Amino acid sequence: MSSYILKITGKRPQIFIDMLIRLHINFALVEQTYQFVVIEVLEEDYEKIQKLKTSYEITIIKRKGFAYLLYILHTKKIFLGAIFIGFLLLTLLSNMTFSIQIIETDQEIKDIIMADLKEFGIEKYRFKVSYDQKEAIRTKILEKEKDILEWLEIEEKGTSYQVKLIKRVQQEPIEIAQPRHLVAKKSGMIVEIQADHGEILVQKNQYVEAGDILVSGIIKNKEEIVSQVAAEGKVYAEVWYTVNMQLPFVYEEEQPTGRSKQVLEFNFLHHTIALNDFFPYQHANNQESILWKHSLLPFYISFTNKKEVTIQRMNYSEDQAHEAIVDLATEKLRTKLGDDIEIISEKVLKKETTTDRINIELFFKVKEDITSYRSISEEELLPQEETNE
Repeated sequence: MSSYILKITGKRPQIFIDMLIRLHINFALVEQTYQFVVIEVLEEDYEKIQKLKTSYEITIIKRKGFAYLLYILHTKKIFLGAIFIGFLLLTLLSNMTFSIQIIETDQEIKDIIMADLKEFGIEKYRFKVSYDQKEAIRTKILEKEKDILEWLEIEEKGTSYQVKLIKRVQQEPIEIAQPRHLVAKKSGMIVEIQADHGEILVQKNQYVEAGDILVSGIIKNKEEIVSQVAAEGKVYAEVWYTVNMQLPFVYEEEQPTGRSKQVLEFNFLHHTIALNDFFPYQHANNQESILWKHSLLPFYISFTNKKEVTIQRMNYSEDQAHEAIVDLATEKLRTKLGDDIEIISEKVLKKETTTDRINIELFFKVKEDITSYRSISEEELLPQEETNE
């Protein structure tokens, strides 16, 4: 039930009271003075009073019952909406996984378990699983990784999971190296030979082709096979490469600042609303994890890891671009061949300059490990006479 306490202000308010009596409008007199009267009416009587044409000022002093509740909802809707969204966010975030800690020093094992957790439904920035689901995941991982795991426990701690495990102790098989040759995995000119076992067949400054035997696993004495060993060592050669690179004179590069944050986002069509990103980065690299996606509508909720970057704009002169290209080409070679290579020399074979970029073909001499291995074939063990036949 709803009721209102009204204050009627005007000249001789008793006249207004008499009018209510004549119109059969029910009320309870709360207070009366010469300047005003205070009455309490039910909602249906208040609606009748609102329809009256009168010069008296009618002011609502207080609302009671359902009318008061509606009034609060209407006047405090922004505040109540904020409370509701806050409660929704709190509930949402408290049911998410923000970190997974695996108590183990072996990085390979940690990577395997982390991949298994992701496969079976436990992943950072995803909703937590129930206890029964967690135990089912634990059983599945133990079954899948039975060769490497003896015991596994997944413990939920707030918004994180802690994984404890005991590795299965395995007896490592002792591998006995079979007789073999050390061969060249690519063509080049020999610059250094380090042979621990086997008979060296090449010498420094000798050019070899890919597949040539460098250190033989067949030990001979006057063309007679004395023994077979597993050739072991390292052979380094000068190998030649050509690299084609181009670089614009105006170049933009992203530099990470080290700052990052996690942002909860609502996504609809091509529009994104960030709920907790009050000071957005000007430039950032985003890694999005979808928390929930509607099966029919183009709407989903995501948790995005934003890593701030700054954009550095560089204007190269021709000489600076040339120097930068040499550095980039060297880095490209090291990425392809490994950091243990040694650049002996480089030379420009071809150079073209346009209005906005420079194109260079570079020739590199590189010292690198060309060691590879090949098993000894049965034909190589035959006597020389049989081979000639």
